[in-house]
Amino acid sequence: VKSVTFYWLVIILVFLNTLTIASEHYNQPEWLTEVQDVANKVLLALFTLEMLVKMYSLGLQAYFVSLFNRFDCFVVCGGIVETILVELAIMSPLGISVLRCVRLLRIFKVTRHWASLSNLVASLLNSMKSIASLLLLLFLFIIIFSLLGMQLFGGKFNFDETVTKRSTFDNFPQALLTVFQILTGEDWNTVMYDGIMAYGGPASSGMVVCIYFIILFICGNYILLNVFLAIAVDNLADAESLNTAQKEEEEAKKRKNSAKDTIAEKKVEIAEVKDGETKVLTEALLEGDKESLPVIDPPGDDEDVDDVDDDNVNLPDVPSGPRPQRISELTLKEKTPPIPEGSAFFLFSSTNPFRVFCHKLINHQIFTNLILVFIMLSSVSLAAEDPIRNFSARNIILSYADYVFTSMFT
Repeated sequence: VKSVTFYWLVIILVFLNTLTIASEHYNQPEWLTEVQDVANKVLLALFTLEMLVKMYSLGLQAYFVSLFNRFDCFVVCGGIVETILVELAIMSPLGISVLRCVRLLRIFKVTRHWASLSNLVASLLNSMKSIASLLLLLFLFIIIFSLLGMQLFGGKFNFDETVTKRSTFDNFPQALLTVFQILTGEDWNTVMYDGIMAYGGPASSGMVVCIYFIILFICGNYILLNVFLAIAVDNLADAESLNTAQKEEEEAKKRKNSAKDTIAEKKVEIAEVKDGETKVLTEALLEGDKESLPVIDPPGDDEDVDDVDDDNVNLPDVPSGPRPQRISELTLKEKTPPIPEGSAFFLFSSTNPFRVFCHKLINHQIFTNLILVFIMLSSVSLAAEDPIRNFSARNIILSYADYVFTSMFT
């Protein structure tokens, strides 16, 4: 399993599997379909054999410790289930199914045996937390501008009844798609021209609405989306530093091995000296070797340290202790801010019972969560409005909800 031959054999199988999948096309001849079916079964059997050999050599517990081995097992099991369903005529062999698409995931096996690519994938996975936060921010940005677009352009893109507009703000799902189209830069200026024409054209005050589209495009495209590129560049730098660290670690191992071989040769030469001079010469030569041969011990490399004789090479003690926490890992305890000095509305002092009660209320966790709930409900009511029929029953009900939300926020 750890040999170079096994490594290249797996790479060749992945390459053949990729060629088999890439050769499928519409209206292909029958003989090609049969060849692809046989090749898929043979490759599935070989990948299953590879999985079983790994399980037998590593053991089930050690095999499933690796996340990639779990992924490999899922792909192989998916291929087996797909083959069984096709053979039992439960699923069409040419049908589009999730199990059939699982075979495409075998291409990712290359990352297991390609060190630099594996480091890049690991860096991307480690940055998922920051990417997820950015995705949430981008989603909130899209929702806000979609709701704003519904209020500004809802039902107003029908100025030309002979042409049906595909990008409109008539409802919330369509507004989401339109905002996403503008963020990607796909024909966004046409949507802006439609917005200008909806308010009378460039000759009137319609040019003012272009501010909405310009802010949306600049903030969304040039700021938020480019942050993804910054994260990707940062991940590439992490992957390169990881590759450099691995190369330095390998060079350090080679230097340590050469140092051990040199010390062993000097020991053999000293053993042939007379009995009376052996002890003195051995100590002198060993002390000279320690000073002339630098032994680099990278942090975390303990397996090579165990192979060196402790009586001959004195390695410096590595201080052990808890790892210092980063600032981002420290959770600052929130404290209730004190009541500001002075009188509120020139009536309530800082010790007034009513003012103290209001201060405790607004800083309570339940009050904060309640306000967040009302904010979400208010956003839902904005998304549910009908911009085309202003006096519809739904808008009348939502107008009463606006009174409630306005009262609560006041």
